[in-house]
Amino acid sequence: MPTPPKRLWWHLDDVLPLAEHALAAREHRITGQQVLAKAATKAALIWDSEPDGDWIGSNGVPLWYDKDGSPRRVQAHTWLHTPTGTRGTPGQPDRAAGFLRLDRTYRDPKRQSLIKLLRRGAATGGHWLALDPTALHTTAGVEVLDHRDDIAPPDATWAPATVTADAVADLEYPALVAVDYTALGGVLARFDYATVRQIADDLDLVRIGDMPGEHPIITWDHDTAVISWEADDGHTTRRIEADRVHPDTSGRYSLAAYLWPWRTTTTHHPASPNTQK
Repeated sequence: MPTPPKRLWWHLDDVLPLAEHALAAREHRITGQQVLAKAATKAALIWDSEPDGDWIGSNGVPLWYDKDGSPRRVQAHTWLHTPTGTRGTPGQPDRAAGFLRLDRTYRDPKRQSLIKLLRRGAATGGHWLALDPTALHTTAGVEVLDHRDDIAPPDATWAPATVTADAVADLEYPALVAVDYTALGGVLARFDYATVRQIADDLDLVRIGDMPGEHPIITWDHDTAVISWEADDGHTTRRIEADRVHPDTSGRYSLAAYLWPWRTTTTHHPASPNTQK
């Protein structure tokens, strides 16, 4: 069995709109998490841990519905170990912990309310909401970070493969993939520095003649790969940063892990000298 992670991860772009919805609502529905937490009816994010994954939604009324008519919730970005069906979640040891009040203040001056944490995180380049179910009573229990460092279990085995994705215009690149693990229906892939550089250069060429937002942009902040997208409001085109990818201890990059579904191809590339690291 794979080692479960200590934290859950949601992309901030998915969570912050739900938080703003809950805070703007005049009424709030009562949930089982709130009852178990013996909490007052306040604006909150509701965390549900279910067999198919972990979800966050708003308790605001009127409810926010998706196009299919179901209440809007966003799923934590986790891996799936296909042989056992194990998902990359630490679980919810106490369902009362699923009531994440947004405007709660604390005596500890270092601890912000959840809504301030989310808003300031977004304003200062944060991309991921990381939640540690065992430490929700501390400042480390809920964090907004600019990158994700929990990609696969430490006991995962990595094998050479060739991968591609829609976001890279179906071009093919050598990578290491986590054996028997999937994410977003694709594989978990890691690339060496030279390959990420090549992907960045290829995307610069692919985007020639593109409409804004058709393909991503990869730039560099020292040794950190920065993933951005162009957005056009009809007047101006601006870049919106979506993620930062730091090299791991082997110098490899989990480029757009949990953002782009990477898939393997049949093309063969020679194995890297860093194979299995």
